[in-house]
Order: sequence, then structure tokens, then C-alpha cells
Amino acid sequence: MSIVALWWQAVRPFAFTVSLIPPILGAVTALIDNPGLDLNFFRLVLTGLGCMTAHAGANLLSDYYDYKAKVDREGTFGSSGLLVAGAMKPSQVLGGGGIAMVIAGLIGAYLVYVTPGGGFLIWLILIGAILGVFYTAGPIQFKYRALGDMAVFVSFGPAMVLGAYYVQAHRFSWLPVLYSIPIGLLVDAVLHSNNLRDIANDKVVNIKTVPILIGENRAKFMYYGLVFGAYATTLALIVFAGLTLFSLIVFLSFPLALRAANMVRHKDDLAAGQFAVIDAVTAQIHLAFGLLTVTALGVQYAIAGSV
Repeated sequence: MSIVALWWQAVRPFAFTVSLIPPILGAVTALIDNPGLDLNFFRLVLTGLGCMTAHAGANLLSDYYDYKAKVDREGTFGSSGLLVAGAMKPSQVLGGGGIAMVIAGLIGAYLVYVTPGGGFLIWLILIGAILGVFYTAGPIQFKYRALGDMAVFVSFGPAMVLGAYYVQAHRFSWLPVLYSIPIGLLVDAVLHSNNLRDIANDKVVNIKTVPILIGENRAKFMYYGLVFGAYATTLALIVFAGLTLFSLIVFLSFPLALRAANMVRHKDDLAAGQFAVIDAVTAQIHLAFGLLTVTALGVQYAIAGSV
């Protein structure tokens, strides 16, 4: 495998949709919430690149620390698998993660500099950095202390969406925070499905995840709550927070949610290899749901602008 292919696999690009959709959602929300606002496309692209680069860095650091803690080892699922296979050295992965975080930080610093009132962005960037770096790194290790769900919900939900909103609108609003809740629930569902799959393997190394703490049966119901909660929250946002009926198109992704929920329900009847893809299946829900949400908001903005 070429060095480019190795690094491409190492950063796990299949998951980048969870860090690309939030910036787009934040920007479109800014257009809706601020009539007459002109979208700064260059800064939107930079915001997206910054979010994805930080995501790549967090993935690499997570791989390194999971490998060191023996969370990732022969016979386990998850991560890029390159360290377990010996295809890359731990120092390479750690260094790559550090470089990615520095690049993301430089992009963030530029956006702080060019955004009026950019000091507010510093807090969001700091929150994202703490949650990303210390997701598996000591001394905090959010993932190993059953705080990973909180970390990914905040990082890939309100923090990213509000940050992208602020870059465009230069002010705080609760609207992007509210609109981020459904996709935040779904990105947590991706992590939760991973932890549900890995209960037995994670117990061996004595780490704590939510499924380990509450047990497999309750963890299954939590998964249903996260996935179907995204749809329920969308309905609530239509009623109470200004989403139009166009947002009902997110239900076009509902069959994917039913498929994933059925996999979780019949987890014990599936071979380990069959259930291993539950995180990827859940990520497909996030992608479809997120794209449909952005499309609905885009239609909402277009119609409002033509009236």
C-alpha cells in the first residue's frame, strides 16, 4: 500500500461527513436567521477544512491512545486498524495527529482574526480542541470515562454549527444550537453503536463506556432514542423553532434508521462480522439525514428570498 493510501486510511475519511455537514448547516442557518446576509464562501470552505482537519487529527490521536491502552488489539473492530496490523508506527500516527491539530489551529486562528468579534470563536475552538485531544489522551480521557457521548455531541453538534454560524453572521444565536441537536444526536448514535458493539472487548481493558455502565439492553434502547430522537426533534423544531414543513424530507432517510435499529435489536442473532458495520450503517443515517436537512433549509432560504 502506498504512503498516501496508508495516511488516507489512517484518517478514516469515510467519517468526514460528520465534520462537513455541521459547517454547512451553520452557514445556511446564518442566511436564514440574518436576512440580507451575503455568504462568505471562502470562509465557509476554510471552516469546513478546519473542522475536517481537526476531525482527522482527533482520529489519529484516538488510534494512537487506543492502541497504547490496548483498546485496539488483535480481534477487535474499530479504528483504522493500521497500528494493530503493524502497517504504521505509533510515532507516525501520533505525529500525524499533532500536525493535523496544528493545521486546524492555524485555520481557526485566521478565522478568529478576520471575524468581527472573533474572540467568541476562541472559546468554541478551545472547547473543540479539549474534547478532541483529550478524547483518549490523558489525563482526562473522555472516551474511557463514559464521557465520549457528551464529547462527540458537543463537538460535532452545537460547537461546529454555532462556530460556522458565527463566522458568517458575527453574532451569537440560539437558532444554530437548536438546529444542531438532530445531527448531534445522530453523531452520538455512531459512537454509541461502536461502543455497543465493543462491550465485551472494552471490558477486558477496564475502560468505561455508557453501554458498559448501563448494560446491553438499556444501551440498545439508548441507541433507539438517539436515532429516532433526531426525527422527533426535527418535528419539535418545526413546531417551535421556525423550521418549515420542507424539513419533513428528512424522513426520506427513515428506512435507513429502521434498518439500523433492526440490526441493533437482533444483535445477538448476527455474526460478529455482520454487526461490526453498525457504526458505518449509522453513519449513513447521519449523512442522509444531514444532507436532507441542509437541502430543506436551502429551499427554505430560497423561498424566503423570493417572497
